[in-house]
Amino acid sequence: MKKLFCLGLAAATLLAGSAAQAQKKSGGARPAFDVGDNTIGLALGVGTPYSYYGGVNNSPGFFVNYDHGTFGNVGPGTIGIGGITGIQTSSYRYGNGDRARWTNFFIGVRGTYHLTLLKDKNNKFDPYGGVTFGIRAESYTNDFAGGRGDYGGAHPFAGAFVGAKYNFVKNFGAFSELGFDVCVFKIGINFNF
Repeated sequence: MKKLFCLGLAAATLLAGSAAQAQKKSGGARPAFDVGDNTIGLALGVGTPYSYYGGVNNSPGFFVNYDHGTFGNVGPGTIGIGGITGIQTSSYRYGNGDRARWTNFFIGVRGTYHLTLLKDKNNKFDPYGGVTFGIRAESYTNDFAGGRGDYGGAHPFAGAFVGAKYNFVKNFGAFSELGFDVCVFKIGINFNF
């Protein structure tokens, strides 16, 4: 019985030591985005990846995105799956006072890849990249001297982006993204839970 107890104690000591060594190698710090983490971002975006004719005034868009940490330890990172929705308007004023206005509603799914290899140096910084696929519903109104013209339609959109998030505290931070999905540049705040 004593031999069995000593053998079990030796095995437990070896396992604990190898687990501590593995944690030391992979870094003991928790990454800024990991499996099971959720982030909601509220952002303003500028620049449209689609175009209208020259002289159009594009207002900033308002976007809400969601990201859920789904798969971890994928290379040096975590894969997130989520979505995005938002609205953006553009307008144009003709020389004779006529006006045109476009309103775009976006809804799509996003996949992100968050690098976690910097977690030991700074586990509040979360660099990532991703792709978005979705539908852009466009509404167009043209007020002119002879009447009014309206039309609309739904258009698929897809794009890639890179971004970074910085968590000031555990549940709150700021982020920015650059790419060609719903707009060219987004900046906003994020809530983590």
